[in-house]
Amino acid sequence: MYKRLLILSSAVLSGCAVPPPEWVVAPADPQWRGPPIQAADVTLGTQTFRPVEPRGWGNMPPQVQKGGSGGGHE
Repeated sequence: MYKRLLILSSAVLSGCAVPPPEWVVAPADPQWRGPPIQAADVTLGTQTFRPVEPRGWGNMPPQVQKGGSGGGHE
């Protein structure tokens, strides 16, 4: 029963469909030439980072003293 209803309704609704515009169903033009392909440098504007030797402990910034008036946890 449902199969017949489905077939009947699809046949009726397909008759009411609007045909698609010509540019949608037209084949592509094989003679059309698009814009030329250009190669782009993918590393343009990047910075090079190289490994360096580790710094000594003397180059560390001084630590803030705990205690006193501060908003942090102790």
